[in-house]
Amino acid sequence: MTEDRKRLFLVQVRGLVADERDLHYADFQDGALGPHMDVTPIVPTFSGIATPLSSLLEMCKPLTECTHAVFHASDEFQATVPVGDLGQALLLFQQDGEPLKKGFPVRLLVPDGSSDCLNVKSVVRIEFVKHTAPEQEATFGFKNMVSPAEL
Repeated sequence: MTEDRKRLFLVQVRGLVADERDLHYADFQDGALGPHMDVTPIVPTFSGIATPLSSLLEMCKPLTECTHAVFHASDEFQATVPVGDLGQALLLFQQDGEPLKKGFPVRLLVPDGSSDCLNVKSVVRIEFVKHTAPEQEATFGFKNMVSPAEL
């Protein structure tokens, strides 16, 4: 089962970045995304290994016009976070030496963000965007995906 999770692990980085990426488990595990950190001292309600989101920002280089990052979860939940709130954010990717069981492939943790939604499980895509009227705080919720045929 662990090998299947490693094979299926994919986080896409898209939008207003200099370098769009498809990130796999090895990118996180091998340290290509900065230092590994035990999250428990930072976010006591969680355990496991994370990488700072700042290493992803360094790798993908958001463009200057980028104002927000949208974290898309596999269950259609999404959180839109101002780029300025991401300084201490972490991407939890491993527990007990294996890919996450709950929150797979990665879980966003924002220990000091402006939003009540300080973690997003099962992040599969991170999209960097520009809002014409940037909000001061993060927003979050489920996308309402209804096709015209379902109306």
